Amino acid sequence: MKKQTPLTSYEAVKDKALRLLEFRSHSEKELSDKLRRYGASEENIELALDFCRRYGFVNDKSYAERKAQDLFRLKKFGTRRIENELKMLGIPDEYIKEALYELDEDSEREMLLDLARKKLRGDFTGKNKDKCIRFLLYRGYDLYDIKDAIDTLEAENDI
Repeated sequence: MKKQTPLTSYEAVKDKALRLLEFRSHSEKELSDKLRRYGASEENIELALDFCRRYGFVNDKSYAERKAQDLFRLKKFGTRRIENELKMLGIPDEYIKEALYELDEDSEREMLLDLARKKLRGDFTGKNKDKCIRFLLYRGYDLYDIKDAIDTLEAENDI
């Protein structure tokens, strides 16, 4: 395994940051944590982040909006799970609130119904409903909304 040399100059830190951003977007916290692991000094990290901010390579607000949409549409996460994921990435609370506000509540309800329908598969026994509720809670949906979705599905199936 190749041993990494610590990043000692501003130029080396900036180049590493740009190389990391080539592959995918990062939050400021993610990028600074990675640069810190490569041995960069706090001063050089801040200068590199300032450069990236100035040229629009790092923007936590737009990153939060894109990440929230991806987690919502692709992974079918609920707003609670999305909020937690964004907090773990170091996104400021104000950007998280804005990103969650942009999500479509009607789509979230439909997604919740679809997930519950697939998980239950017509079996509304207590054990299966409990398993479904745990699964949907883990995905970040609200308990009230989950129970409402299950009640709706039971009504559809005349149970």
